Amino acid sequence: MAFYCIDCIIIVRSEEVKIMLKYWYLVVLVLVALVINENIVQWVLAVRVGDHSIASGFEDAFEYFTIIGYLFFTAFRLVPYVGLGIILVILSKTKLKDYVFPVFIGGLIGILAMISFGSWMTLRPYYTDEHVSSTTAIAFLFIPIFAGLTGAIGAALLTGIYALSRNVLRKRKVEPTHALDSK
Repeated sequence: MAFYCIDCIIIVRSEEVKIMLKYWYLVVLVLVALVINENIVQWVLAVRVGDHSIASGFEDAFEYFTIIGYLFFTAFRLVPYVGLGIILVILSKTKLKDYVFPVFIGGLIGILAMISFGSWMTLRPYYTDEHVSSTTAIAFLFIPIFAGLTGAIGAALLTGIYALSRNVLRKRKVEPTHALDSK
């Protein structure tokens, strides 16, 4: 009986792994959403623009870090990633599942570009002579909305490139050579 239970656990675990591998892109989206945030961008900004060392840049970027603030802004930052994840899951269940990878890569690039650029531009005045707005924190609520738009544009562009190259390659394989027809 004990061996049977161990076998059941192994079978269940292998099914969980299969499901996780089937939706690997959701794991990547969650990890990226949790790691790439305004604090990481501020750390890079402190090192690149503020001439801080890596350690002092880290201290500067995370000086006012709180888990409550992180979770609050993460809730907003997750919006474009969740939208992309929903689209990917729906797409993976249709006959267009070949397009999951280009939609994933294009959408992720678009989302990361806007979140990184928006955070960089919002935090840059802290390390330059520019005026720091009193409403800087509000920008972090709107950046994910724009990131959803740039994610959609990125997904559409890469999917278009993928579809075009796929059709060109398919036509090359199908077209017969004319050398055999002339004989």
